[in-house]
Amino acid sequence: MFYNPKLFLKDYWNLSSLAGVALAQIFIWGYVLLNIRPGNGQLFLHYNVIFGVDLIGEWWQIYYLPLAGLMVLLANFGLSLFFYRNDKILARLLSFFTVFFHIFLAIAVYLIVGKNI
Repeated sequence: MFYNPKLFLKDYWNLSSLAGVALAQIFIWGYVLLNIRPGNGQLFLHYNVIFGVDLIGEWWQIYYLPLAGLMVLLANFGLSLFFYRNDKILARLLSFFTVFFHIFLAIAVYLIVGKNI
C-alpha cells in the first residue's frame, strides 16, 4: 500500500523534486495572480506558432493552467508515494517528470500571460 510519507520525503530525489515543483507552483500562481485582473475583456488562452492565437476566453479561464499543474502534482506524487515501496526507480521518475512538466508549464504561463499584458 502507501509508504510512510516521512521516509518517502527523506529520499533526496523525492524531496528535491517536491521542492522544485513547489517553487514552480508558487511562480505560476503568483505570476497569474499579479498580472491578470478580473474584467469583462477576453484573454488569449492558447497561442500556436503556425496559426497564432487559436483560443480566446474569459479572464478566469487562464487559471486552468496552474490548476492543471496542481492536479498533475497531486496525481504524480500520489502515484510516486504508492509505488515507492516496490519500485523506487519508478517513484523517482514520476517525481522527476513532475518537475519537468512544471518547467514547461511555467514557460507556457509566462508566454501566455505575456501575450495578454
